[in-house]
Amino acid sequence: MAGLNIVEKVIALEGVELLKNLTPEQLSRIASIAREVKHPPNKVILDPSIPMDALLVVVDGSVELSRDGEVLHTAKQNDVLGAWALFDNDPMPVTAKTVEDTRLLRIGRDDFYDLLSDNAEITAAIFSTLVKRFRKLVGQ
Repeated sequence: MAGLNIVEKVIALEGVELLKNLTPEQLSRIASIAREVKHPPNKVILDPSIPMDALLVVVDGSVELSRDGEVLHTAKQNDVLGAWALFDNDPMPVTAKTVEDTRLLRIGRDDFYDLLSDNAEITAAIFSTLVKRFRKLVGQ
């Protein structure tokens, strides 16, 4: 399996709700900091006792999310794990384990903040999305 090129990373990032208002050029800047990671089946990638420090996008394969042994969801291609981890240090209250060979894009919080500090238009677009989501939650 060859590594993802920048265009493939951009295509994967287009499905991320948090990034939906970004242009292809802005997505390519984020794609440049997204690191491809591969995991074998049954690998725990998120543990409720360990804070998350990255957003993960499932490129291929699948990841099972469970709490107290009960399966809650199976994330598949283009699903996102931990978008809030870019802004919040608290651990995710679930365990995530790969079901099969799985390839993810990982965007680390520190790299993301560095990118935002140099790209005000990306910051504005992301905060616009967050505000819209918050308004939807509170019924406005």
